[in-house]
Amino acid sequence: MVETLSIAVIGAPGVGKTSIIRRFVYNDFSESYNPTQERYVYRPSVILNGVMYDLKILDVPPIASFPSSPSQEWLDSRCRGVRNASAYILVYDICCVESFEYVKMIRQQIVDYEGSSSEVPILVVGSKRDLQRHRFTQRRAVSVLVKKTWKCGYVECCAKYNWHVLLLFKELLGIAVARGLRNNHTSIRLQGALQRNRCSVM
Repeated sequence: MVETLSIAVIGAPGVGKTSIIRRFVYNDFSESYNPTQERYVYRPSVILNGVMYDLKILDVPPIASFPSSPSQEWLDSRCRGVRNASAYILVYDICCVESFEYVKMIRQQIVDYEGSSSEVPILVVGSKRDLQRHRFTQRRAVSVLVKKTWKCGYVECCAKYNWHVLLLFKELLGIAVARGLRNNHTSIRLQGALQRNRCSVM
């Protein structure tokens, strides 16, 4: 039996969340910036310790706030499916403090809706690692806040050079598995996420 895991990817405008998703799913990267206007769904499949999962990755356009009710979620087409996601990837630009403040706000709203953050699989992702000389604060400061205070996972990546993109999805899936998606597994193997209609060992 194949299980489905719904992942909502949320971030402020221009943080690179679509680039991260497309790098993971298609091994594709575009230098041009096209703002995400509508919600888009990607459906790669992965294997965790011999068990196959169909991922439903929601590329969520910038939203003013996490939908607080079913009516708000369905009235705004950009938010559909966000409240029922199995896990969340919150993306910020390591060079833009405003994008981190946005992630901070969304994360708190998710926790307020879902309950204790220890029960909600959330991964905070710092994007554009290739521009780290321009980062607004040290990596360690953010990592400690996210891991120790927020109790969330934390990864930095670079979609442009395909650095740690696979790792961030491994990290999120590991959190989801450990928190009840299935029995607690410590090692994770992924297959079939690089190219459409094709399984590739990563």
